[in-house]
Amino acid sequence: GAAAPLHTAEALLRQQSDQPDAARLAQIKFEQGSVAAQQGDLDRAVALYRDTIEIGAQGGQAALVFLILGYNNLAYHLHLLHDPAAIDDARQGLQLAQEQGVLALQPFLFSTLGEIELAGGDIDAAEHHFKEGLVLAERLSLPERIAGLTANWGRVARQRGDTAVAQERLSSALAQAQALGLPHLAAQIRLWLVPLLPAAEARTALRDVRSLAENTGRKRLL
Repeated sequence: GAAAPLHTAEALLRQQSDQPDAARLAQIKFEQGSVAAQQGDLDRAVALYRDTIEIGAQGGQAALVFLILGYNNLAYHLHLLHDPAAIDDARQGLQLAQEQGVLALQPFLFSTLGEIELAGGDIDAAEHHFKEGLVLAERLSLPERIAGLTANWGRVARQRGDTAVAQERLSSALAQAQALGLPHLAAQIRLWLVPLLPAAEARTALRDVRSLAENTGRKRLL
């Protein structure tokens, strides 16, 4: 449902000028990338995030937010594709956000860096970045990022074998995501919780996630 109006928006923007507004076009490409990612088409998402960066770099301050987010999401989805270049894009995005003083986007980049490091087995570095991001998200009152980073901090505890702490942090993050009306994040946290739950509860959680994923076309969750 989201893909159609984004396609229309891009067509209208291109009709207006041979050189469409770079900031608006970067935003459209970014949102198209997010749709592709949630549909499970990671290669298309990566291509669209690369477009976001290329176009955003031409848009000056007006496009800065989507330029930084483009680096973050490119890094995250390269990470899902097991591409070692992912960490370089995450670092570049964080450096840009820090140089430009864009505090509100830094928790996203700390989270992405942490996830890449966690997958690579560098638990200490991952925890450091998750904590940095969480402190900043709490300072800036960014509830969605607080929930996501709390969940990732729970994954660190699980990796260290501290099951009780992992379950506590993940359960707290799940409650926050549900209260905020963030079904995709809540479903992802449920999946991280499943290995820590009793069998019957785990099966129920998996059914809930599967139902959401099937009903909303979220192939990556499936």
